[in-house]
Amino acid sequence: MVRPSLWVAFFSLASGAANAQTCTAPQTWQPPPAGDTMTGSTCGGDTTASAYCGGQFAAPGPAFIVQGTFAPSRTFTAINSIASPGWDLMMYVSAVSAGCGTNAPCVASGVSVASDEIPDGDYFIVVTAASFDANGQCGTFTLTSDGSFPVELQGFSID
Repeated sequence: MVRPSLWVAFFSLASGAANAQTCTAPQTWQPPPAGDTMTGSTCGGDTTASAYCGGQFAAPGPAFIVQGTFAPSRTFTAINSIASPGWDLMMYVSAVSAGCGTNAPCVASGVSVASDEIPDGDYFIVVTAASFDANGQCGTFTLTSDGSFPVELQGFSID
């Protein structure tokens, strides 16, 4: 017989990101072509950064840290975000080689990060409250890979 605690552990792993992840223990996510989603909560997440993008944006709330690869073979055009009501979500995408936090240069967006803005490589995607939110602000979110490229020409005619 399986003990209830083992079922809880299995369900937590099988249902995706149950708890906020940190810079030292990020959630891994590899966006495939289109339609793959990841959900999580920034509440209880990483609070080691005081700002992001080389200190350009304040970090008022805890962060959920994702690590993934933007491979040359990627086919998604963007990573889109949706936040639960009551807080404003920001995504900061920085190269793993630059670190995870205050001093890492990054691409910042509150809604969508275009795939073509990010060179091939391994990246952290930091999901946190916007710099104008209240201290400690947090909430749940969904990230979705969107679209696909390259586009293949199916037909062509000149009239």
